[in-house]
Amino acid sequence: DEGQDFRTEWLPLLLRLLKPQGRAWWLEDPLQNLYGRPPTPLPGWVTLRSETNYRSPREILAALNRLNLSEHPFEAGSPLAGPAVEILSYADAAGLVEATKKALTLGLTAGFKRPQTAVVSFRGREHSQLFGLERIGPHSLRTFSGHYDLLGNPEFSAGEILLETVYRFKGQSAPFIVFTEIDFEAFDERTVRKLFVGATRASLKLVLVASERAASMLRLSLE
Repeated sequence: DEGQDFRTEWLPLLLRLLKPQGRAWWLEDPLQNLYGRPPTPLPGWVTLRSETNYRSPREILAALNRLNLSEHPFEAGSPLAGPAVEILSYADAAGLVEATKKALTLGLTAGFKRPQTAVVSFRGREHSQLFGLERIGPHSLRTFSGHYDLLGNPEFSAGEILLETVYRFKGQSAPFIVFTEIDFEAFDERTVRKLFVGATRASLKLVLVASERAASMLRLSLE
C-alpha cells in the first residue's frame, strides 16, 4: 500500500517475500505523491483504476471536482452528502491563529467533539507558524514530540486537539478536519496533491483556512 511513496529499488526486495507462485497487489494513488518520487515501473502487471472515494462525503468530492484536481472526476462511494466546504482567510500570523480558532469553533458548535477533530497544516513542521504553540484560543494542542517509545510508537504532547502536518497525517482521517496554513501562488502539481490529501482526510466536515491570495483562488474555482 502507498506505493506512490516507495522507491523503485524497494520493489525487488518486497517481491522476495512472496512465496513461490505468490501474487502481489501494488496499491498507489498518484495524487497522494507528496514527495515527488517517480512512479515505480511495473511492466507486465495488470492495472486497475478506480476514482471512487469511500471516505469523504459527496460535498467534499464535488468541491474537489470543481477545482479540477484530476483529469478523472472523483466518484463518491460514501452515502453521506455532508455539509458544504467552508473557506476562511487570513492576512498574517495573528490572523492565521484567529481564523484557525474560528474554524474549530464552527466544527465544535456543529457537534463534533475534540477527539473527532484534527488540525492539519498545509506546511511542514519547520515552516509552520502553528507548531510550537501550546494552544489555539481555548483549545490545547496535541502534537508529535519528535520522539518514539521503546515499541516505536510516536509520542505526543498532552492536548485536546491533534495538530499535524499534511505529510504526517496522510493515510489517516478524522470526522472533522481544519485544513489550515494553505498558501500557494498557483495550482501547480505539488499544490494540487497537497490540497487533495488534506481535503480527503475529512470523513464528515471540512473547513479550509487559507491566505488571502489562496482563498481568493479557491473561492473563484468553487463558485
